Amino acid sequence: MAYLLLAIFVYLAAVADTALAEVLRVGNVAPDLVALVAMVWVVLARSRWAFLTAGAVALLGDLIAPGRVGVGAAWMLLVGFGLAWLARQMRSRGPAVRLPLVAGAMTVWCLGLAATAVVLGDAARPLGTQLAQALGAAVYTSAVALPVLMVAGWARSAGAER
Repeated sequence: MAYLLLAIFVYLAAVADTALAEVLRVGNVAPDLVALVAMVWVVLARSRWAFLTAGAVALLGDLIAPGRVGVGAAWMLLVGFGLAWLARQMRSRGPAVRLPLVAGAMTVWCLGLAATAVVLGDAARPLGTQLAQALGAAVYTSAVALPVLMVAGWARSAGAER
């Protein structure tokens, strides 16, 4: 059931990233909703191997995004592994703990993608501009993560009560 829900949320995030990109954009910054789904999956999953699923989700995100395929997935595997380890170390699983974890992981992921684009020669802007735009995307996506984590917490607590 969880993987079915994941597939639905990945599809909805991909549609929102592609069809609503201009509506969601603030200046030059837009959230990466597919990456957000992957990060939330890692934080909410109880498995130590959840980062592999997040890498597969990021690979799907790479397929709909411009640029090289696989760079986002590789960074997601690295960041997701650390995020999964940190999430297992935390005793509390509330949104107050999960949001900083997702925000930190999103920041590392976005900055890693920007730096990789500069190193590979795919960036049209200088490194400083790329990093500033990546930081803006990380902050924006982390802000979108707050209601997502709150709803996930409510759904999980309602399921535990049943």
